[in-house]
Amino acid sequence: MAVGWEYGANMLTKYLAEAGENTPLTAATCIDNPFDLEEATRSSPYHIAIDQKLTGGLIVILRSNKELFQGKAKGFDMEKALLAKSIYDFEKAISMVS
Repeated sequence: MAVGWEYGANMLTKYLAEAGENTPLTAATCIDNPFDLEEATRSSPYHIAIDQKLTGGLIVILRSNKELFQGKAKGFDMEKALLAKSIYDFEKAISMVS
């Protein structure tokens, strides 16, 4: 089973769409998928803190999985992603590329 929330919901949705019936999951739920993550963080009264927290979390996840994103052929900009100061910076270097 899997549960995805906000940005994790987007990643889970993408995974399920690509894996289809080949997924080992028997159940999944995606909660509060943001269509536009930058806008979703901007619309909150605490948008700066949320943006920084999400960006920091994504950088931590990227660091622990960096071997998956390395290599010029993949097109990711690891250096910019690891130095990202906002969701937009991170998405431009990683998420938008994928």
